[in-house]
Amino acid sequence: MFRVSRALLFASALAGAFAACGPDQTSQVQPQLVPPPDTADFGPVPVLNEKHLGIDVLNVGRASLKVFSVTLREDNVPFEIVSHPDELGASESAPIDVVFRPPAEQDYSATLTLATDDPESPLVDVHLVGKGSTRAVMEVEPDAIDFGRVAEGDAAVQAITVRSTGTADLILEEIAFAEGSSPAFQFLGSVTTPATVPHRKENGLPGEIKVTVRYTVEPGAPDVNNAVVRIRGTDPDQREKTVAITGTVNRAPIPVIADLGVGAPGMEVTLDGSASTDPDGDVPLSYHWVLRSKPLGAMTTIAGPEQPVTTMTLDPKLPGEYVVELEVTDAAGATSLTPARASIVAAPAEKLLVEMFWDNTVTDIDLHLLEDPSVTFGTIPGDCFYQNPNPDWGVQGDPTDDPTLIRDALTGYGPEVIGYVNPPENKTYRVFAEFAHDHGAANPASAVTVRIYEYGKVQYEKTFTLNEKGEVFGVADIDWPSGKIKPLQ
Repeated sequence: MFRVSRALLFASALAGAFAACGPDQTSQVQPQLVPPPDTADFGPVPVLNEKHLGIDVLNVGRASLKVFSVTLREDNVPFEIVSHPDELGASESAPIDVVFRPPAEQDYSATLTLATDDPESPLVDVHLVGKGSTRAVMEVEPDAIDFGRVAEGDAAVQAITVRSTGTADLILEEIAFAEGSSPAFQFLGSVTTPATVPHRKENGLPGEIKVTVRYTVEPGAPDVNNAVVRIRGTDPDQREKTVAITGTVNRAPIPVIADLGVGAPGMEVTLDGSASTDPDGDVPLSYHWVLRSKPLGAMTTIAGPEQPVTTMTLDPKLPGEYVVELEVTDAAGATSLTPARASIVAAPAEKLLVEMFWDNTVTDIDLHLLEDPSVTFGTIPGDCFYQNPNPDWGVQGDPTDDPTLIRDALTGYGPEVIGYVNPPENKTYRVFAEFAHDHGAANPASAVTVRIYEYGKVQYEKTFTLNEKGEVFGVADIDWPSGKIKPLQ
């Protein structure tokens, strides 16, 4: 070791100072440098690795010591003065920080010169020595990456292997994309540097790390995307390796649904997606139909959900909207970015139709339509409900002017539906909901919704809660043929 105990140096310097002064002499107030050791040995250091040493500067004088300069006498040597003190107070010390970074496997030396205002030792030399002992070797695989065609809206991942095969650990100083690289490429995981790749793992094999790159194709991305990954390390023979990356785009197909037209309960609807296309011509396309929504209780399904042209039959008893979606996939595996969507409304043939559904699977709610507000609730023939599903209210014996309980649901969620093909004029009809049975439900409370359709369109909707068996809720009066609806609550 070249370091000397500061206390020992200080004690030696004081002893010398007192010995020089007689009993009648007064020592002069001035700085006094304790010279550092003649040699600072950095020892063996792997090629292109850094080692720091601190060369202590000690002032044992009674005045401040000014450090004018710290320089290297030789040029082009692998030593560098990082920092040094400018001034030291009495009895203070501070290090000169020197770094050694050998560029090759050989011995190196240099001379450090310290200039101060110590009158007795204004210039001091320190001999710096070090040896480049071992070196890292960096192997990078592969030399290039081709992601090929990646579907629009999708992503793919590939990895770069960086291996250390030398006699020293490989220090990675930078892992980055070169300027001009497409933003479609990003690193997955950490690429923080410096990072050490050991030249030997515990099993004796060369150390390695994986650099993972993700290629993301955003909608509308260019057809071809390129990037270059730069990997810089402490291999003296190849300080930097590059990996060229490229990727192309498989454009997403575009689903198209032909117009569904106007619907009615019981109607067979044709679903035609044959106009769907693929920008790249990757055919044939694969089709996937989904019935995204339908009226509550409707038993409708799509006949051939994987066919380009198929059908669905609307529920024969229930009005309401049906929404279908079509997703297509091209022959190269790209799927449409968003599904095509189309809707059709099953408008009831009845001029007046009342629909009711609720949110409790256990309870039974009954729908009632009274011929007139003066009719007593639950009496026959003036109340159309499950016990009187098809009363004769108009011209006796003419079924076209009579209401019909089209659908009766004994448990949730319904729906129950009463339709009136041709209601007699100058009448006011009243709608009620009755909590008929709770079927032992632990929580019988039911949120009930009633919709009133006139000429196929929803003109009124009301949601309310029935809490217990026997509870009755007056919904609304319907004036006919004006169609005016007056809420009862």
